[in-house]
Amino acid sequence: MLLRRLMLGLTLLAMAAPPAFAASDPIDPEKEYSPAYDRCLGSGDAIKGVTVAMAGCTNEELQKQDARLNRAYKAVMARRSKAEQAKLRTVQRAWIKRRDAECQEDLTGGTIDMLNISGCHLSMTTIRAVELERMVKGKR
Repeated sequence: MLLRRLMLGLTLLAMAAPPAFAASDPIDPEKEYSPAYDRCLGSGDAIKGVTVAMAGCTNEELQKQDARLNRAYKAVMARRSKAEQAKLRTVQRAWIKRRDAECQEDLTGGTIDMLNISGCHLSMTTIRAVELERMVKGKR
């Protein structure tokens, strides 16, 4: 259910983007994660399925991907006119609200929510970072 809503949100984001951007190659966030993320999940308590350890790995990767997103956002903003900056800022703020809302859906109230919400944030943040990087490179 969460994945279906995530895909719907990403589709809506693509539809709001310029036509050339909407037609770009699909982004597989898992291919974008750092090697350190796999190492973290494959070691210690995380490999044993301990929720807190797995969430720790995901949160570390989320920090990396969030920094990546911020670098790309700043680079895109630097290449835009004031009017285009205002438009991108509005789009980015809407994306943040949508990400946060979508990642709150389908929570169960259990400890698995730690993984679900951080995993959702990680996936959506990574996809958005790649989208912004593509804007910087002119690949829409």
